[in-house]
Amino acid sequence: MALGKVAINSIPLAINQDLKALFVEDESILNKRYLARFLKSQANHIEENGSGATVKGITLDFLRKLPIPLPPLEEQRRIVEILDAAQALIDQRKQQIVLMDQLVQSLFYDMFGDPVSNPMGWDECELQIHADIKSGVTKGRKFGEKKTVYAPYMRVANVQDGHLVLDDITEVEVLPSDIEKYKLIKNDILLTEGGDPDKLGRGAIWQGEIDSCIHQNHIFRVRLNGKCLLPEYASKLIGSSRGKRYFFKMAKQTTGIASINMGQLKKCPMLLPPLSLQQEFAERVAAIEAQKAAMSAALKEQEDLFAALMQAAFKGEL
Repeated sequence: MALGKVAINSIPLAINQDLKALFVEDESILNKRYLARFLKSQANHIEENGSGATVKGITLDFLRKLPIPLPPLEEQRRIVEILDAAQALIDQRKQQIVLMDQLVQSLFYDMFGDPVSNPMGWDECELQIHADIKSGVTKGRKFGEKKTVYAPYMRVANVQDGHLVLDDITEVEVLPSDIEKYKLIKNDILLTEGGDPDKLGRGAIWQGEIDSCIHQNHIFRVRLNGKCLLPEYASKLIGSSRGKRYFFKMAKQTTGIASINMGQLKKCPMLLPPLSLQQEFAERVAAIEAQKAAMSAALKEQEDLFAALMQAAFKGEL
């Protein structure tokens, strides 16, 4: 959600028509940090009142008429201090989660070396030697009188760099046979075919989170045979600087958008360290991910508590 975001500028700047600037004329009456916190608490209300077909926006008249609770200045400062302290704890937790991701990357380099220079001298092969690679179902097909069903499916938006976003799952109309043809199974690697050039090689491992889930045609499914490559290692290698360099070199690029085809993905050059080393890496990553999951759950609780704290603060209940 872009609409409803708030920031206090620290340097002189100009804005375009998609932003609105608010000035506090008398800071002896209204603390600007208090105002910013209040506006953030109104994000959902602001979003609901936005208008526009392509980019939603709000009017200055809407902002001018927005009622603001105005306690004494000292009370405003007290509220800001409490909310800032709570926000600092949330930011700290988010940084811890970022560090966990960095730890996985460091572990990869420690165990396997730089994937570009390959200092360990690992053997190389094309990805297709050890994997079955398939594109997904095309949305909007015409079925005529054929019997169809609806199935949950992975869109490009669901596949991020190193993780899946599963809080917004869409269903697609398909033939019953399509479900067996495209159904994802645990340890499949999902890779997007393109987007921004720096997003090439973006993907994550499917853990079987949703029954009978399939994937769209802009996502490649990589299913390893397990003989020389394990999913956790292969996924990290494909998303590493080695994979990104290869995809960037091979990709078709138009107006800032880059894409790869299945043939190029099949020929992705993979390094083949011993399976035992890959297994050790996978086990250590699993331990890190378990800690990360616990941190993410704690973060969700903190954010829920913070939202309640904000509402209480501007109702005079803090």
